Amino acid sequence: MELFAFVDALADDRDALVARSREVLRGLGRDDDYLTLHLPFASRSPLANVQSSLPSGLETLQKTAVLEIHSPKARNALSGKMMAELADIVTLLEDPDVHDKLNAVVVRGTGGWFCAGADLRVAQQELTSREAGAAMGALMVDTLTRFRRLPLVSIACIEGGAYGGGAELATACDFRILEANAVIQFVQVRMGVSPAWGGGARLYKIVGRQHALRLLCTAEKLSAQRALELKLADFTFDAATDGADAAICSFVTPFDAIAPAVSHGAKRVINRADDVSLDAVLSYEHDVFKSLWGGPANLEALEGALKKTKNERCCLDPPSRSVHQTSVLMPTRFACQWHVGIDQFV
Repeated sequence: MELFAFVDALADDRDALVARSREVLRGLGRDDDYLTLHLPFASRSPLANVQSSLPSGLETLQKTAVLEIHSPKARNALSGKMMAELADIVTLLEDPDVHDKLNAVVVRGTGGWFCAGADLRVAQQELTSREAGAAMGALMVDTLTRFRRLPLVSIACIEGGAYGGGAELATACDFRILEANAVIQFVQVRMGVSPAWGGGARLYKIVGRQHALRLLCTAEKLSAQRALELKLADFTFDAATDGADAAICSFVTPFDAIAPAVSHGAKRVINRADDVSLDAVLSYEHDVFKSLWGGPANLEALEGALKKTKNERCCLDPPSRSVHQTSVLMPTRFACQWHVGIDQFV
């Protein structure tokens, strides 16, 4: 509570709330969780996590940036530190000196997993408060809205899974390409909350009212094929035969090939048409989430997940268990969107 005591005082000053949330959340992370932005050109950015070359396998792309999510112990769930880093990277991409050399940006996870939402294992007592939920939501709604409004075509490459907040992150991209065995699931309802990062409003725009309502209320687990049918996915690939790098290059190359000014113009036209009244919807969605986070249903869900794992705290990664089994045994992970035992809620 004390860590986020500023939330109520700044409730009427959105920009100040976002800025303060960004700096407080920056201190909540580990040494092995981070985001990396790969650019296809040399950059004078002061950010330590910006590389001046693309990952191996994607070097043929000349006007595309690649944003990689790395948190191997949490299936690429975002810690507070990573949320702040994402905001920093979006700020960099907003700079004309950077985006004028780009047409597209690809978002992907490392280690065969996209993103399992938010990681509350760092300072979990503080992060489960109502004020913490408001701070995280304010920062992520702002960051993903700014990301979505970049003049760059954005593509999420989803392998493994996109759960909870990870599914919301995927909706902030213009396109989603899925590995054939990947899964998308909006698990917020099982946590006793609504979408936290603006994903509800964006999902409605992508799949329509009925499908969005069903996905949010039932936490339906979507296969790649089902996501394709709902138009939540735009392309699928088989990692065993094609590989993610080849799939990314195949999908992105037509966007990468045109002049940046032309690509930016097209994206700005779509942004202008798409954002009619969206600001009001996002604000309302965030208010609904704040009313539920830290409430009875949310706390009951968290407590139930903790009870499932409290007797197995010494069984973090037994070598004889499968990935599915191991994730159930992790003792301090109590949500899928908020990664503390992903299988507790899927």
